[in-house]
Amino acid sequence: MGLSRMWSGCRKCPFQDTCQNKRMEGLMYYPEKNMAASVESPIVADMIEPVAVKHDYRDIKIAEGMTVTIDLEEIKKRMAQDFYKSIGLPGV
Repeated sequence: MGLSRMWSGCRKCPFQDTCQNKRMEGLMYYPEKNMAASVESPIVADMIEPVAVKHDYRDIKIAEGMTVTIDLEEIKKRMAQDFYKSIGLPGV
């Protein structure tokens, strides 16, 4: 949901009441209560999380003509999970 009004050019136009091509301008945006609750749900969070993470890809040369691309963020995530498992805490 948002707050909008008629464009200033349309407000000054003598045909504003009969015109079918009015322009609107947005003033602000405010989320609805139901929409905010749905965004915070775990299902949506699981879908958004991989997109929201910045990926840092690196190419590692293993041998002549052989290169492997790794994602440093994925390695950091796995290391954190392994660390927490090793000390007996639930993963992050």
